[in-house]
Parts: sequence; structure tokens; C-alpha cells
Amino acid sequence: MLSASPQRVRQLAAVLSRGRATVAAAATTGAPQGATEEWLRARPFEEIPGPKALPIIGNAWRFLLPTGDFKGMDMMDLVYHMREKYGDIAKLDGMPGRPPLVFLYNANDIEKVYRNEGPRPVRDSIKSLKFYREVTRKDLFGDIQGVAFTQGEQWYEFRRRVNQPMMQPRSSKLYVPSIDKVAQDFTDRMIAIRDENMKMPPDFLNELNKWALESISLVALDTRLGCLEGNLPPDSEPQRMIEAAHTVFDCMLKLDVKPSPWRYISTPNWRRMVKAQDYFYQVALRRINEAMDRMKKRGPADVSAGELSVLERLLISNDDPRVAIVMALDMMFAGIDTTANSAATALYFLSKNQRVQEKLHQELRAQLPDSASQPLTADKMEACKYLKACVKESMRLRPVVLGGVRQVVADNLVLSNYRVPKGADVSMANVVLANSEEHFSRPSDFLPERWLKGGESSQTAHPFVFMPFGFGPRTCIGRRFAETEIYTLLARVVRRFRLEFDGEMRWRTTVLHGPVAPLTLKVTEREREV
Repeated sequence: MLSASPQRVRQLAAVLSRGRATVAAAATTGAPQGATEEWLRARPFEEIPGPKALPIIGNAWRFLLPTGDFKGMDMMDLVYHMREKYGDIAKLDGMPGRPPLVFLYNANDIEKVYRNEGPRPVRDSIKSLKFYREVTRKDLFGDIQGVAFTQGEQWYEFRRRVNQPMMQPRSSKLYVPSIDKVAQDFTDRMIAIRDENMKMPPDFLNELNKWALESISLVALDTRLGCLEGNLPPDSEPQRMIEAAHTVFDCMLKLDVKPSPWRYISTPNWRRMVKAQDYFYQVALRRINEAMDRMKKRGPADVSAGELSVLERLLISNDDPRVAIVMALDMMFAGIDTTANSAATALYFLSKNQRVQEKLHQELRAQLPDSASQPLTADKMEACKYLKACVKESMRLRPVVLGGVRQVVADNLVLSNYRVPKGADVSMANVVLANSEEHFSRPSDFLPERWLKGGESSQTAHPFVFMPFGFGPRTCIGRRFAETEIYTLLARVVRRFRLEFDGEMRWRTTVLHGPVAPLTLKVTEREREV
């Protein structure tokens, strides 16, 4: 049995006494009501490591001045830089007009944030689009502003109204045949646009954007827009809608992520965003009204003959048609870049990993044995476990979103032994953790097997490391449709073609992350297999 000298005992007693005095002082000097022992013992928020803010200009100079260490830095690089320099938790404050932003690189901290977000999570990081809907185009949106940019009770009420039509599995399964037809048309388009070397053109990423808009329009409008027509002119409505969506995401980076005075003066990027938004919504609203007119012309027999579409269910279940209109707008806007980037990423990794591609082809051949044009049903797609693992693995390596963002709504939240007060923004850097040896063996390798039943990662990975669609009440509302579109496209492309790609891809992160180098895939039709 260990013993201590009387002097050592007195020293320990003095230390404990000072500790109790410190806790007691904290409890009476600014500690929130109901402060936990964990909070009282945690280090102050001000001590979270991060770049030092200068008087008046804070940390904005790092992004703006030629000598700034963040100027011109890609957002992916910034996220990795903060981890490498400051550790599992880092703070970026001193950004004019914005609350401090805390970067989290610990899976337990990420879980803690999500577990304490409550039934009405706050994600108030995109102020520019919120201002556009709330102020600039209040005449259009009024108090119905969608799920992406609203908070609190306003967000909760809208989400409650649209959740069932959007999130039920049967909703997305209903569209498998029509989305499959778009995917088949896209593979025909690939044949038409490849060059004499069997390669896709340099603008193939734009072709994928047209496929994504055509697919989501089936859900949002109950119709096709004709995005895959061979004679589609560069100034066509679908192409201009795609360009408008690109512009908005680019402006969101410059207005909401990087320092910008747009809140006080009308900057060129603010005007670019408003112009792009106006065009997108003008065209989309006209298309939505056309879809609603078609529905009114349908007789009772037509309605009872089959299941209601998502747009019809949104209209019937809400007494205010603006709910359906705004949800359809959001589906179209959010369903272009995100889905196209995810599909392009998966095609790239498959083209660079022939073993994986051949294994996937064998799975698809088993489900579609007669020909590449055999109908792909929801049941057949459900049976393609390796297909889903391939998509999951590509999202792990190159997610379209680097991680979730939340505003702290809980009192007394402690992360990595630091107090994080209510109102602070936290950024969950999932992309760093999902590409770390701490959580995945051979993290740089494209190994879909890790996600199959019995695979190492499916058993051991922390559940809050990899979260491509978020978590909790604010999880991505279009997830099921996005997955259906991506699965279907990959199934059709890999069933019909052998993919190859020379060189390496370059990537860029704005608000979204995706490939930017020309995706000049070599596509060779496989022999007819019976």
C-alpha cells in the first residue's frame, strides 16, 4: 500500500482547496444556470487554439491581403491546415459580422454536437440566400422560404409539411423506371458525343449536370426538360439554369465563407448572385406552374389509376400551394451540382480501379442478364450491394460537402475540454476524419469492400466520422432521390461500358467539393453478353 508524507498530504489538500475555490468562483462569476461539473472544469472558450485576430481587422486580413496566409487557399486546404496547425479543435474568430467558427476534428465531439442539437437544429451559415428570399424577393417567397435557409419554428413547420412525401422510401422507388430511362438516354448520349478515340469531350462534366437537371425535374415537375437532346443550343433554358446554379454556389463562397461587405453595400458578387437566382427561379416557377396546370386537367380516374407523384402529394397535403412550389424550387436548385459532382466522382474512381469496376459489372450483369437495356427495378437496385458500396466509398474519399455546420443551441456544451457557448458556429470536418488512418485502414485507397457486411469499416468505423447526408432532424431531405439517381446512372454506364481514364483528377472546393479537370473518360462498349 502506498503512503504519503504529511507534507505531501498538506500540499495535495492545498491543491484541492484551490480547485474547489476555482470551481466555486466560476459558478458565481458568469457560469450559466445549471452549469455541469464538466463545464466548470473545462477551459474557457477564449483558449481554443486558432489564428490570432488583430485589432479592428480581426482575421479578415488573412483572406484579403497579399500577405494573408489564407488568401487564395481552397476550402479543403483550409480545413486540413487548421487541423495540422491547431489539433482536434480550432477556432477562427475576428471575422466581421460573423460569430466565431469552431472546427471539430474529433468524432466524439461531432457526435456530441449532433446529440445536443434538439428538434430544431440551427444551420445559419448561408446568409446571402436567406437575405435574398427574406428581403430581396420577399414578394415571391413571403414567409414560405424552404428548409435550407430557415431556422427555428419556421424551419420546423416547413420540414414537417414536406417530410413525408420527400423522405418515405416508396416516394423514390416510384421514380426508378423514369429515372432509369433518363440514365439509358444518357448512355446513348455518351455514344453520340465520344470522339474517334472513344473519349468523352472536355465538357463531359457539363453533360453530367444536364443529366442531373433532367433527372430531378422528373421529381420536381413530373416532366422532362429535354436536357439530353442532341441539338440543345448553348443558350437554351436548361443550360442557362445550370450556369445560374453554378454562379450561385460560386457567389455563396465569396459572400458567405470569405470576407465580404455585401451586407452593407451592393457588391459585384451580390449582384451576380441576385441575377442568377432571378433567372433560375423565373424559369423554374414557369415550369412548376405548367406542371400544376397539367395536374388540374387530370380526371379522378387518372389520379386513382396510379400513385400520386411527389409534387401532387405536396400539393394535396398542404393547403398553401407555396409549400409545394418552394420545395420544387429547392429540389431543382440543390439537385444539379451536388448529384452531378457525386456521379462524376464515382465514375472517376471506377475508371481508375479496374478491379472494382469489373466486380461491379459482374454484379450488374447478374441483375440485368439479358441486355444492358433490361428494366432496372427498385428491387434489382436494392440487390446491388456492391453498387451502393462503390458510391459510399467515393463519397468517403471525395464528399460533395466537407462536413456539417451547426450553431450551438445547447447550454454548457463542452468539446475537447473547452467551453463552447450557445450561439457559436461549429464546423464538423468529416472529410478529414473519413480520410484518416485513425478511422480507416488504407484510407487513400478506393476499397468499396470496406462497406459490405462483414467489412472492417462497417464494423469498426465511428458512426459519426462518415456522414455524407448529415444527421438528425436536419439530414438532407433529398437524399433518397439523389441516391436513386446516382445508383441508376452508375448501373447503366458500367453495365454498358468499360471505363478508363488517363492522368489524375484535379478538385476544387467552393461551398461544394467536386472534380474540375476534364473528365475525358474512355468508354468502350462491352461485348453483348447473353
